[in-house]
Amino acid sequence: MTFLHALRTAANTALSPLGLAVMRTERQPWLRPKTPTTRVGRFSIQMPGRNQLASVYAQNPHYTGHLGRLARLLKKKYSSLAAIDIGANVGDTACIIKSAADIPILCIEGDDLIFGFLEQNLRQFQNASAHKLFLGEKTETLAVNLDKGGWNATLIPDKSGSAPKVKIISLDDFLATQPSTTTIKLVKIDTEGFDCAIIRGARKFIEQVHPVLTFEYNRDTMAALGEKGLDTLSMLASLGYARVALHDCDGRFFSAASMADAEFIRDIHEYADGRSAAIYYFDLTVFHEDDLDVAQQFTIEERAWRAN
Repeated sequence: MTFLHALRTAANTALSPLGLAVMRTERQPWLRPKTPTTRVGRFSIQMPGRNQLASVYAQNPHYTGHLGRLARLLKKKYSSLAAIDIGANVGDTACIIKSAADIPILCIEGDDLIFGFLEQNLRQFQNASAHKLFLGEKTETLAVNLDKGGWNATLIPDKSGSAPKVKIISLDDFLATQPSTTTIKLVKIDTEGFDCAIIRGARKFIEQVHPVLTFEYNRDTMAALGEKGLDTLSMLASLGYARVALHDCDGRFFSAASMADAEFIRDIHEYADGRSAAIYYFDLTVFHEDDLDVAQQFTIEERAWRAN
């Protein structure tokens, strides 16, 4: 990779007077391995060839690395820490968490193809379980079309009702089937627009446990679902969530603020409106007032990481 980077740099230097440049592009699907092996943290995982996470981690090995740093800080405070990974995909974020802190992790993924790879990749871990389901605001059956299957599964509700029916479960209802939830102080959500709905469907759990929540705030995918976003952030503030840290869509720390700073929260919401913004979306990490010490240390470390 170093040689190729040097070659591209030399070529671009020679081509720049002509207004030309050599750019890296995605490998064509027919050139990709059927099941590429990708290194994430201290682990290696396999995934379907159509899954673009292999390219993402090849270009940015530290992608979503802040999730591991967050897990490490929480483990220092909560010795019995456990985590939920919602929208676990093939297990890449589980690798990031497990690389930083060997904690129990419950992974949730609904895509048929991806789930098979998730189960396989989790076999290298202890205290990790996979659950095949889709989460939402309430337990119900919806007519949905599945987009980006086998890569970045996206549920798009079909108003006509003619699409295939899918069972949606609230996180509160799912956790009621689990033996213990009080140690789950870290919840990661990445579900292509359903993140806020899932948070609202976990209100009982959130009120009881006050976990740190880290989730994708992607207004492009939210718009397709009619998801407003700001009302969910207001709900979290009303439940005692006091600080928010923001990372851009490449996993680089952007800023931190008080959840009570309504102007800042609205500015972030209005700015990252999808395809028209330089930052396509933000990852938000929100901390309850019980964890302001963790929020402060996390912000310090993320600023230091960004500076390096």
